[in-house]
Amino acid sequence: MKPYQILIICAIAIGAIAGSTLATISYRNSQAPQPRTEVPSPPATTETLEPTIPPRENPTTPPPVAVSPLPDTPPTSKPTGTQPIPPDKSSFFQFHVRLLDAIRRRDANFIRTLVTSETEWNYGGTLNLDSYKIDDKNSKFWAYMDKAISLGCATDNQAKVANKEPGSDVWVCPDVAKALESIRPDKPNVGQLAILGQNVNVRAEPKAGSKIVGVVSYDFVAFDGNTFNSLPEQMQKEVKEKVIDGWTPVKLGNGKKGWVLNRYAYDSETDYRVSFVRTRGQWRLRYFLPGNGN
Repeated sequence: MKPYQILIICAIAIGAIAGSTLATISYRNSQAPQPRTEVPSPPATTETLEPTIPPRENPTTPPPVAVSPLPDTPPTSKPTGTQPIPPDKSSFFQFHVRLLDAIRRRDANFIRTLVTSETEWNYGGTLNLDSYKIDDKNSKFWAYMDKAISLGCATDNQAKVANKEPGSDVWVCPDVAKALESIRPDKPNVGQLAILGQNVNVRAEPKAGSKIVGVVSYDFVAFDGNTFNSLPEQMQKEVKEKVIDGWTPVKLGNGKKGWVLNRYAYDSETDYRVSFVRTRGQWRLRYFLPGNGN
């Protein structure tokens, strides 16, 4: 074999070996796992919000535990407690809610369904439902009825009603008995104004948000006649006529003077009392009487 032939054969062999090696390397590289870029997940959060505890409205005279002074807003009509409610009381509570709603909507037709020929309007007088012109949404009937019903009701165990449904109670609003319970021999009734509510604010000025000078719960206070007489005539008129959102000057047993929202200040001589009795499956208006019956 000639020398140049030998060189050609060697070159071919070397080329074949080199090609095989490159093919193997290329194949292995194609099978190697590619590096992965990790994307970290955001850390899970377990943030717990602390409850917001509003500051007490009256820090100098803290109320009992879990009780705060009443805001200058209407009280709720929803019954409280965990004890089972007797059927008759449950029936009255449901009626009470409907009645409050009707009063605040000025639903004269609803009121008419409660009135009977036995409904009393005053002692021996000539007043009747028509006297109050309840179709007029500004009639004083609505404000006095709203105030009496909103302040809570209680059963009257002494009432004798001939047509009362057997097993039902006679209800009277507002519940003045709670205030009467506060009177003791060493703590006489110092005035005709009963404060009907738990922790009712007594304010330094006749407006919501003014400084609180005292807190009263179901108790009697004195009407501050000196302050009232010093008021301008227009303010005196508002004290008398703004049954719900007006303000009354009072004097507390400790001598402090202040103002109470009229909604909570019940004057037994001028404010109204309301009573209901269940007859033939329906609650009826037994009476709607001013305090002195005139």
